[in-house]
Amino acid sequence: MLSALLILASVTAQAPHLTPVVAVSPDRVAVDSIKAGKRDCPNCDLSGADLTNQCVKTGNLQGATFDGAKLVLMCMSYADFRGASFRNTDLAGANLAHAKVDDADFTGADLSIASIKGTDMSRARGLTQKQLDRACADSETRVPAGLKAKTCS
Repeated sequence: MLSALLILASVTAQAPHLTPVVAVSPDRVAVDSIKAGKRDCPNCDLSGADLTNQCVKTGNLQGATFDGAKLVLMCMSYADFRGASFRNTDLAGANLAHAKVDDADFTGADLSIASIKGTDMSRARGLTQKQLDRACADSETRVPAGLKAKTCS
């Protein structure tokens, strides 16, 4: 018993630095469902998921959680994201044109070259001018008071 404790103490003292597991992990069934082409997933936990190049166009994702997810180049146009959370999510190049985002939280989200054309973002939360300067809007895009959307051709 003593030798086992000494070995354990020796291993513990020399243990390599471990990177912590992300505190949030997605619902694997929900991720697989989206990857299989299902567009509806209300209240799904997709935190930390890699959904690059996936499509949920016209889908119902009300209340879904995408915190820390990678949604690069994702087709999200005309989908319902009311009450969804996109905190610290990578939405670079995503197409959110005409999506419903009332009460969605975009705190810390990367909207670089994301299309928000025709989207009413006036009731979205956590948006900053810096985020909107990187996104692509049009004359139909609405943003929260005090912010301005950048129009792209």
